[in-house]
Amino acid sequence: MPDGAAAQALAREIVGEMRRLPHIYGAPRRWRADTFVITDEGGAVVAEVPYASVP
Repeated sequence: MPDGAAAQALAREIVGEMRRLPHIYGAPRRWRADTFVITDEGGAVVAEVPYASVP
């Protein structure tokens, strides 16, 4: 990821896709209280996006 903003955008795109495909990822009610986390190669957190924040 070039920067934190790009990581945030990617996380939001992935979470949006997860919401559109519950038959693959499971019902959103099972994971909407969690947070989607993207880390760099060293394990440092680059972006955190609460699942509930993505429509």
